Amino acid sequence: MTWIPQTFRALVRDLRRLVSPLDVMYHVGNMIYRRSLRYTLFVVGISILGVLARSFSLPGLTIRQALILPLFIGGMALVFGSMLKIIPGLISSRLQTVAQASDLNLMEDYRKTQVEGHLEALWDRIFRFECVDDPQSEPDEDDPAQMAAKTDYLARATEALNSHFPQIRQMHLLGLDLRYLEDWRDGAYLDISDTKLNEQFEGNSTLTTVRREVGLWGAAGMRRFTLRKISQNLWFRFITRMISMGVGASVERLNKRYDTDLFNSQALLWPGEADSPWLNNFPGARDEVIQQRQKAIRSVFGPDIGTAGEVLDRMLYADFAMATELRMRYDAEYCTGDLGYDAISDLQSGCREPRDIKEAQRLTARAGKGRIALKHFLSEHRPELTEPINDRKLRAVETAFHINKNGLRRGIIKRVTDKKHPENHRPIEELLTIIDTAAEKEKAITRRLIAVRMHHELTRLARSGYYKLLADLAY
Repeated sequence: MTWIPQTFRALVRDLRRLVSPLDVMYHVGNMIYRRSLRYTLFVVGISILGVLARSFSLPGLTIRQALILPLFIGGMALVFGSMLKIIPGLISSRLQTVAQASDLNLMEDYRKTQVEGHLEALWDRIFRFECVDDPQSEPDEDDPAQMAAKTDYLARATEALNSHFPQIRQMHLLGLDLRYLEDWRDGAYLDISDTKLNEQFEGNSTLTTVRREVGLWGAAGMRRFTLRKISQNLWFRFITRMISMGVGASVERLNKRYDTDLFNSQALLWPGEADSPWLNNFPGARDEVIQQRQKAIRSVFGPDIGTAGEVLDRMLYADFAMATELRMRYDAEYCTGDLGYDAISDLQSGCREPRDIKEAQRLTARAGKGRIALKHFLSEHRPELTEPINDRKLRAVETAFHINKNGLRRGIIKRVTDKKHPENHRPIEELLTIIDTAAEKEKAITRRLIAVRMHHELTRLARSGYYKLLADLAY
């Protein structure tokens, strides 16, 4: 049970860095302000005792003193408490405004410079299986078909990212659905705007349709993640607030020191910018930028990269965990490892919650059951679906089977495995209707599958991108 106090100590350690002196001032001021009436009533009591004492020829207070003293104490508490509340709030708000006005939100441009790596990752783990007729379980640079398809994919993806069309029209024109990538790229590293992945999970119509289909919806379906979502949102707000305050203060300090207005948030948070030629115009500025950058990052994320990774996951891991579970529930190939990678390996490489591993083991074990029954059933009743030309339709049927669409999974397994009680079997016509409907909706199911895969991959890229950014900036 030693992990409990260790976890608690780590939590307190990380929280302590997110409480600034301005926050302490605000809460002290708020306490004094709220208790000003209590202080006034307490002094009124003392004043009454003072007047009574004087009436018995003892040292005490005059009527005038008894009236003025409570008013003075209460007024001072009210004014002083209000000042301690308002001034830190104004300073905090001003520093955040400085950071925003100094291009903190334009750190999205740094994410866009990583487009080559993002497209490579999406090719290897998603689009290779859509663009190549017979993809291998691993990328193969010696395979001419793979390389030709990859070149075509990169050309179309680059055109899509550089064009300015409505997203659905663009998807139909270029044959790639990059809506989720483009949406995510619109959020900026370390900025309050970087909430795109959470917004996608909660509000995107395709993802919410899938969530309903697999039961990852509503209070009951999301009970494993409710508290984690709340915690992540709080950490995200605290962390981005402290970063913006630190960056805002550093921007002001640098511009004042060098008597200029050229230093902005990107000068601090864009890796390599400290070596940009324009900084040569300000002797000593390079070292000062690096110092201010490290101070701003380490004061929030901790003294070493290990601690920084833990803090990062307080504001990122829940998105990854939810996306992983959604994909496991919808993507059979992700569970069974048919893509050359699987849920267990992904989670083991970056898991912060042991319970997620256990749930993944349960879901992947379930995904493996019944596959032989499905193949047997299809070979007997829909053999054409097993032909290579119909591989997309077969995948759509396998997806319907995996999510137990209209009871398909349960019905087929019972029919294949329970030969002794045919009277309990579901009518074969009903099962075939579900299969045929899934095959006919192959394009819609494929689009949903790609959406789930894309969203999940973006949560992985977000974590790795943030980790690399912090490592480059301060560790």
